[in-house]
Amino acid sequence: MQFAIRSNIFLFFILSNILSADCSDLDYDECIYWSGYCEWNDDTGMCEDAAGGGDDVSYGPYEYDYLTESDGIRGSTLYNGTLLYYPIDAIPPYESIVLIDAFGDEYGLQGWARYYASYGFIAMTIGNFDSRSRDFDSEWDYADRALGLLDAIETIKEENERDQSPLNGSVDTSSFSVSGYSTSGGGAHTAATMDPTLRSAILLNPAVAFLDSLNCPSETEYYCLIEEHLDHEVPVLIFGGENELDELVTPDDSTYATMWGLPQYDYVPETTDKMYFESAGEGHGSSVFPSGGVADFALFWLKYHSSGNEAYCDSLIVDPGSTSEFLTTLNCDITIDYDLNDDGLVDDSDLISLIMSIINDDGLANSGDLNFDQSTDIFDVIIFSDHMQ
Repeated sequence: MQFAIRSNIFLFFILSNILSADCSDLDYDECIYWSGYCEWNDDTGMCEDAAGGGDDVSYGPYEYDYLTESDGIRGSTLYNGTLLYYPIDAIPPYESIVLIDAFGDEYGLQGWARYYASYGFIAMTIGNFDSRSRDFDSEWDYADRALGLLDAIETIKEENERDQSPLNGSVDTSSFSVSGYSTSGGGAHTAATMDPTLRSAILLNPAVAFLDSLNCPSETEYYCLIEEHLDHEVPVLIFGGENELDELVTPDDSTYATMWGLPQYDYVPETTDKMYFESAGEGHGSSVFPSGGVADFALFWLKYHSSGNEAYCDSLIVDPGSTSEFLTTLNCDITIDYDLNDDGLVDDSDLISLIMSIINDDGLANSGDLNFDQSTDIFDVIIFSDHMQ
């Protein structure tokens, strides 16, 4: 094993089999540890599926479908299986994001993939390898996960050329982002250090260490995290939980304290667009599901950095009120454009255009969404009316 201490830091090598178990199989300590998936019911004295289980996701306007390798998608030796979700009725070309769960197969983060696809993105989940299915004697490393994510991008690009693919000619081959949960969030961050062409990285409660025999101590088998490891320019959004460190770090083992989300944020250069979003009262599972402010900010981040829609910058720099810590280097210098019909004037005709857009449900695309809530509705009319007054 390349990094034996990781089993003590994360407990995942001991408990990874729990990911395939039902919450009802877990005792209290295990249930609390997997709080992103499960929750303890004091009345019944049993562990249950987390409330909603991600069912409270606010999906976007687009229908979506998915492809697997059985549908003709390119296979890979660098990751283990895939689900490629794509919007059916959005306007191409589509930007893409590739996701990988901490452990397990490609089904782990499909909730996030569905969420992104419903807002017009291609979202591809990939599976992890383990020592039983690999042909060499090593653990599934952060760098391995990064290479898998980057190779998955090549798979999406090939779908743009494959004659039988529903995505033929519909992929924006210049816009790709990566995302991962926990150790695979670390893999996504590693990918950002490998490929400067990535549009963004969205890290879900990440942990990362780099193999560095020059700077890392021998007692950690030369794995650690220092500032030099994260010197990159890829915009990075990091989700953490207020109670995460207490959940994962024991008094006699503080190694993880230098590898989780907040140190990663600190080590990324101040000249890089970066954000640390720490959910109040939450733990290591705070971003497992796309819900609440976590879902909103992940989408805003993609819209701003992947789609290049500057209107979302203002939404990103306002603390949503659900965080215990909120840090960013984003600096937005944009104003709302109230000239909705592009005639050079802001007057009643713009208001009429907005109202007719709502009645006809044609949305005015992003221009009529004056409060950046993904919807053009009466609230935008109120904002426009206030501006006119």
